[in-house]
Parts: sequence; C-alpha cells; structure tokens
Amino acid sequence: MTRAAVLSPPMASEKKKKSRTETASATDAPSETPAAEPPRGGKKKSALTAAQRQELLELDPAYEAPIDHPVATTLQEARELEAALSKLGKELYKKSRLSKDVAASLPARRALLDAAESAWTAVRTLPLSSDLRAQRKDAEALKRDAIAALRYFLAGDEDVERRVDAIVLGTGVADLVSDLNQLGELLEQHRAQLARADLPKNAPKRARELAEALGSGLAERAVDPEGGAVMALRNRAFWWLREAMDEIRDAGRYVYRDERKVLALFRASGARARARQRTVKRVEPATTDSNATPAAHVPEST
Repeated sequence: MTRAAVLSPPMASEKKKKSRTETASATDAPSETPAAEPPRGGKKKSALTAAQRQELLELDPAYEAPIDHPVATTLQEARELEAALSKLGKELYKKSRLSKDVAASLPARRALLDAAESAWTAVRTLPLSSDLRAQRKDAEALKRDAIAALRYFLAGDEDVERRVDAIVLGTGVADLVSDLNQLGELLEQHRAQLARADLPKNAPKRARELAEALGSGLAERAVDPEGGAVMALRNRAFWWLREAMDEIRDAGRYVYRDERKVLALFRASGARARARQRTVKRVEPATTDSNATPAAHVPEST
C-alpha cells in the first residue's frame, strides 16, 4: 500500500512544516533529538515533549490514518535512506525534483517518529487484567495462525496479499482488535480455500468473538483516556516520515532506473520482498526435482 493510497495531505501543511522541521534539520542534519536516539544501554524516553506534540498537531488530520508498516522496520529503512543520501545525494538533487530541504529533514522526521512510538508504547503496554492478558494471548495466536494460513493457501492472490500486508504485526490491543476484525472477514470470504488450514473450528467467528471481548475489556479498563490521542500522534509522525521517504525513493527509482543494484536502495522492504519472490517464481519452471519445495512467501514485515 502506498502513502498516496492512504492519505493525500494538503500542500499547505507541507509548506507550514518546512518552517520548522526541515529548516532545523537543513542547518544541522546529523543531529537528532535525545528522545529518539538515546545512548546505547540507556533508557529511552517514553513521552513526547510539548514542542514535539505541537509539531505533530500542526499537521493535517489526514496524517492520522492507520499505519501500514511496522514502525521499527520503517525507522531502519529511513536510516538506510539517510546512508544512501550521504553518498548519492548530489546526483539525486541534480537529476531529479527531490528537494534538499525534504532530504535534509529525514533525520528529524525519523527522530520524531521514534519519540512518538515510545510514547505510544508506554501507553499500550500498561498492565492488563488477568482476563485481558489471557484473551490477548489467544487473540495473538489466532492472528499469527490466520496470517500464516492466508499467505500459504492463498499465495498469488494479490488482493489477499495486499490486505494481509496491511495488518501490522506486534502492535497494541486496540490494533489487535482491528486486525482480528479484518482477519475474520478474510477467513469468512475464503473458507473453502482454508478448509485444510490449521485453524480453530469456525475461525472467523472466533476472531470476531476475541475482538469483541478485547474491545469491551479495553473500553472498561480506560486506564489512559488519552491513549487514542497518543496513537494518533504516532500515526501523524509515521506518515510525516513516510512522506519524505516516498519522495526520496521516487527520485532514486527514477535516477537509477537502469542501475539494478543502486535501484534496490530505494525500494521499501515489502517491494524488495515481492521482487525476490517474483525472481524465484521465474526460475521455478527450470527445476526438474519433483520434491523441490516451492519458495515460501516473503512477508512485508518481520
């Protein structure tokens, strides 16, 4: 799923933000906020500063769209892009429409997402009741099994793969409720193809039951009324970073379209995984070993 397919924030918001994040990062690109990159072995801060919260709130509300990729993976990909820019930046600026301000803002945007994710993690990992812990354990197991079954038995179905790719692993209870509802719908739609899958009896119904139980328990718990607001800030930071990453990748894919090895630097992890899978599929007909194991689907996230 591309950023454009999820949100289309107005250009006014982009211009508004340049006066802050991009200007600051352009003058001191190597530096990053302490909240995002603590010393090794140190304890990462769990809350956004007032200035960081305000910076995110100034973004258009469209940036609150649900994320479509694990934050940890996105942060690592941003670091990889920063490394690529340090070596290829001059050529990219010369041969593409990539703005130096956008490229220079990447470290600051990454630091902001790191801080926002820390704040969200602090909220979503608050102690759960024993009942909620048990339900969450069952729900996470069903989620893993359902994703594995869908990827295996419906390999090659692009619509299913796209929808499964959008379900992010390793998130909080609120995200888990949403994921179970989506998986319940997929399991219902593809009952016939999943007849031999190692799933609980009437898995679609079980997914919905767990989603309902977790959702109700979470609402009753109400430990932190601002939890939703913290997640919204995390989402804003995610898409703010992804916006810059997408611009850089677009430029790199154009400039290095004929240089295969360099081109790989400007693909998202999901795109690289799918590219590897297509390569494997192209060479599969050449094998004559009837016992050869087909290449497994490489998921977009780990």
